[in-house]
Amino acid sequence: MSLPDRGKLFEYAQKQKPSQPDFHGDCTIDDTAYELRGWKRDGQLALSLAPPKGDSNKIPRDVFRGSLDPAPPKPPRSKKDKSPPPDDDVPAWSGTIVSEETAYIVRAHEKQGKSGLYWTLSFEKTEKPATENEWETSEEV
Repeated sequence: MSLPDRGKLFEYAQKQKPSQPDFHGDCTIDDTAYELRGWKRDGQLALSLAPPKGDSNKIPRDVFRGSLDPAPPKPPRSKKDKSPPPDDDVPAWSGTIVSEETAYIVRAHEKQGKSGLYWTLSFEKTEKPATENEWETSEEV
């Protein structure tokens, strides 16, 4: 039985250096477990996914990398507005993560837990975006 492509991301409360991630968590994609690390940078949420490091002190090489953009703010509703409330299933963050072989659209939904805010993530396989290798296409001056 296949597990759903899902994960959770929590604020990293023990952050001591700027190089450490702002967020951490775990996820499962295609029945493979990954550790999640996230950094808030330039209004985006940068993500990296790597195999779990287990008992080792060595951090494994990232398998996926990408960034999520924040969702646009919800418009304020007036008291006279009789239309149904906006869809609460709008993600707080969304974007794409990419590996050497594939890409996934990631949607992060904000949740309130007993110990604070966290995000549930869903992953949807997508077409890998075409990228040019800058090193191969640049000409020597």
